[in-house]
Amino acid sequence: MAKKKSTKVKVLSESQLAKKYPHSGKASLISVPKDRVLRLPTRSLALNHQLNGGLPYGKILELFGEESTGKSLLAMDFCYCAQALGGEVIWADAENSFNAHWFERNGIDLDRLHLMTENSGVELISDWARDTVMSVRSRLTSNEPIILVVDSLATLRCIAEIGESQMDSSAKFGNRAKAISDFLGNRNEMFARLGICVILINQLRKKIGATQWEDPDKTVGGDATKFYAAQRIGLTRGKQIKSKINDIEKKVGQVVYVRTKKDKTGPPRSSTQTEVYFIGSKKNPVGFARYTGLPEVLVETKTVTRKKGSSRYYVGDKMVANGEEAFIKKLKEDEKFRKQLIGVSPINTISKVSAKLANIKTNLYPVED
Repeated sequence: MAKKKSTKVKVLSESQLAKKYPHSGKASLISVPKDRVLRLPTRSLALNHQLNGGLPYGKILELFGEESTGKSLLAMDFCYCAQALGGEVIWADAENSFNAHWFERNGIDLDRLHLMTENSGVELISDWARDTVMSVRSRLTSNEPIILVVDSLATLRCIAEIGESQMDSSAKFGNRAKAISDFLGNRNEMFARLGICVILINQLRKKIGATQWEDPDKTVGGDATKFYAAQRIGLTRGKQIKSKINDIEKKVGQVVYVRTKKDKTGPPRSSTQTEVYFIGSKKNPVGFARYTGLPEVLVETKTVTRKKGSSRYYVGDKMVANGEEAFIKKLKEDEKFRKQLIGVSPINTISKVSAKLANIKTNLYPVED
């Protein structure tokens, strides 16, 4: 008769548990305190509010939308803010669309941008991201932001499909989805441990045969991104913005609706109407408008007041503007007023994150061999 296997388990103390499982313990002791939770903002203040302050360190944001809605421009805006805070950018150009002049036009310092232009498989990009992230974080020891952008998931390939005949590629989309799932599964823990802000740009497809009760929008690359992403936002087009340039009317921008599909970092806010400019001017620089949608946010956060049915904006008992356009104009032109107003509001900005970083004296994201 076989000997019965012992089922005795040693009861461990709290110190023994912590020693055996070093990344476990009471949440109050191992979680990041509220005053040390860092978020990477954009220059668009209304979008910062919609994202509950921006993209948190160590989290993944899936950014998807229709063509010509400014997906890459919004990613560049995050990159600009990361560099403004002393951080660096890691950009995987799977679409082969990188344009150095366009990045510089958007304020990106190419000397602090690490670029991968070879699309030889998700596996290669995964290993390159790992090694580059470790190298950069080992140098940035004052909690400066590091942002990794993959542009885009729809164009990623896996090693198995490279060089094969198109006649033999019936399972390529399944292989690609599995490779993306493996990439996120393998690297998600490292991104969190080293505080890496990850943006996955994705394309939008229409679901064929969707009923009126179903969401017709569908993203590419399988379902893994939906689950790993802490935030998912979609961009859809509104009307074109036109202006006369040398007496010729041209499209200079686009009204864009930014809607939150998922946000595990705070209460999900539905949508924001904003503008993106592809041809810049002194009045409206290239990129997402910084103050469009801001009046509504300031009213919502009770930073300013507006009586029901009225278009007048008040700070305390003092009227500061009559009408939304007049309020935005004042925000643009009166720097002192703008800084005072945004300073007392809960809206996150580059300067607020910079002040927070200055107050943190320890390295929250050390690199361990």
